[in-house]
Amino acid sequence: MKFRVIFLKKKHIYYSVLVTIILILSLILLLTRKSSPTFNTLVDNNKLLQSDLTGDGKKDILYIKTEKDKYYMEVNTGEKSLLLEPDKKLPTVGIYDVSNPLKVTLMDITRDKTPEIFVQASQKETPLQHVFMWSEGKFKDIFCASNSIIGFSDCTNNKTPRFMTGKLTSNKIELSTFMYMHDVSKLENVVFNYKDNYMGKDSIFSFIKYIEALPGSEPNKPANIFYPGLSGQDISVIGKIAGENNTYAFQNCIFRDSKSDKNGDTSEITWTLNFKGISNLNKDKIKNYSLNVLLKPNGKAEENNYFKIYSITLD
Repeated sequence: MKFRVIFLKKKHIYYSVLVTIILILSLILLLTRKSSPTFNTLVDNNKLLQSDLTGDGKKDILYIKTEKDKYYMEVNTGEKSLLLEPDKKLPTVGIYDVSNPLKVTLMDITRDKTPEIFVQASQKETPLQHVFMWSEGKFKDIFCASNSIIGFSDCTNNKTPRFMTGKLTSNKIELSTFMYMHDVSKLENVVFNYKDNYMGKDSIFSFIKYIEALPGSEPNKPANIFYPGLSGQDISVIGKIAGENNTYAFQNCIFRDSKSDKNGDTSEITWTLNFKGISNLNKDKIKNYSLNVLLKPNGKAEENNYFKIYSITLD
């Protein structure tokens, strides 16, 4: 019996190694995508968002419509159009307001690869929130509240994701936590004793108050909330806002952890803060300002302002 020996040329070996590397990287990317929650935000001036909202592997289309300044939301699944109907406890998704447009965020807090739909808007200066979930062939409003803050944690590790809702008080940010319980198929309020520096909320509170006091407060930046070496480009964003000579009022915000370390601890947090800007020269001139703020840890975990502002951008 004869054995045939096959000799490979160097270029064939290189190609084989390259293909193997590509396959490994593709597998890693696929696994990462499966374990990471969906996160996407739509503001009403975009009107349309495409994503798989029903878990069938096909992209659906989420529309935002206004009739007589009242918001309506609809999902086109290809076969039919489904209206997102708010719960009777809060029977509206909001009224159009140029200074506070409706915002939609997709986040898979159940980790079933089908995102829930988180809505933020307002009606006559009252903030509104809704959470819609695909269940039994329709979108159900599983949570609603008159709060101004939505947040998510444990998005980038292997822990159970938390959904948080809250508001700005006179001296701090207050949060309540909800987790989706599969055995009862609903969001349950879970009590956590959060520290003041949790998810950087102490630093963000000081930053919001600083923005609301512009333009007069520009020279007096709050101490200990900015990351060492914050770039001039980031600081110039504050100067630009101050230079427009407006009175600013906080409207609402959303936050999430955007990166975790190997221990599963949060190493980056993203906050998007929305302000109403009313011109001090013309009270009829009103505009929405959206600030993206990135925080990173600096110092000791038990210290106040442990998460500090690392970058600031203006949409």
